[in-house]
Amino acid sequence: MKASHKTKLLSLAILSFGLSQTAMAEDHWKLFLKNAYIDRDFDNDAVKDTGSWSQSVSLFYDSKFQDTPIDQLQIGLDANVQYAVRLSNDKHVADSVLPFDSATQEQASDYAKFGGAVKLKYKDNVLKVGEIWADSPVANIDASRQLVGTYLGGTLSSVINDQLSLELGVLTKYSARNDDQFKKLSYTQNGNKIQSDGMNYIDLKYRVNDQLKAAYSFVHLDNIFNKHYVSLEHNYAFNADTSLNSKVRYYNVQDTGSQADIDSQNIGVLETVKYKNHTVSAGVQKIVGDAFPALDGYIPELYFVNWNVTGFFKKNEQTYHLIYGYNFKDYVPGLNALVKYSYGEKIKMAGGIENTESELDVIGSYSFQNEYLKGVGLQYLFAKYDTKYGNDFDENRFFVTYTKKF
Repeated sequence: MKASHKTKLLSLAILSFGLSQTAMAEDHWKLFLKNAYIDRDFDNDAVKDTGSWSQSVSLFYDSKFQDTPIDQLQIGLDANVQYAVRLSNDKHVADSVLPFDSATQEQASDYAKFGGAVKLKYKDNVLKVGEIWADSPVANIDASRQLVGTYLGGTLSSVINDQLSLELGVLTKYSARNDDQFKKLSYTQNGNKIQSDGMNYIDLKYRVNDQLKAAYSFVHLDNIFNKHYVSLEHNYAFNADTSLNSKVRYYNVQDTGSQADIDSQNIGVLETVKYKNHTVSAGVQKIVGDAFPALDGYIPELYFVNWNVTGFFKKNEQTYHLIYGYNFKDYVPGLNALVKYSYGEKIKMAGGIENTESELDVIGSYSFQNEYLKGVGLQYLFAKYDTKYGNDFDENRFFVTYTKKF
């Protein structure tokens, strides 16, 4: 571990210990370990395979709100430290898991992240300033590989009434999953990297009734684009064993007239039927206009009705996908499996060429039920990607995790 990382870890440990002495048993701690093996094998011998084997240890601290001298105003603190070390040999190729130096073509042997946020609560309003773990249709964190990508900034969430909730956010920087630094938000278009001074967003969620929910979000990414998001979600229970969930989601992204040139829409519909332990889903997603502008740093779009290992959001792309999941709780409690197939067509490429792509995902997860192994989990992902024009690959991800709350 680098000396600077040791200093950061020690400083946070001292800070966290001091907080634990004041808040005592009301605080929450979580220890999280992840052993991650990820390998992407390209069919094209001219393309280097990517992947690594690494181990992480993370400690998360979540203080309960404490009273202040001001009536109904409470204060708290969230803090965390994350550290990962590479166990495999350096393949000298970027794999988006650990930091990579493009100049020396070397992958870091280890890296660390640390952060925290002060939080204030007044009645049903919560203000957070510092490191933000965003969960919004227009800003998400990324926990799909090893360490988690997060933002710097602030959010204000408020419960207006029983039906309406609001969140305002100002995010200035982002630390990618394979980076130990916070950097400006950016978008790369045609090889040109455009930086932004920050992202401002508003999220509104409205519960029409017990079955129907609506949401609207707007984000202004300075110097790059404005994005609108609208969604409707309906749940209907036929009986105790069978239910239908319907989602309609729409994005509209337009450039702000500065350096970027963006005119893109995403329309998605997903129908999901649950019957006892079975889950079956079918959906379609259509990109209208330009490829959807995914930001640099592997920031995911988790609110798409179709989000895969690869991005099915290319120019004019239309995607169909089928999902089948099964919960083995009646036979092997803790075991779940899922199979997903996606097919994208009408992708507009240079010269008027149309491309197609497909992806098959097989996912399994198991949480140990034994008292002595409680908190240990296994996850496996196999992804097979094929495209008419491009590079096909097979990918395997295997995670062993351990979670301890205290």
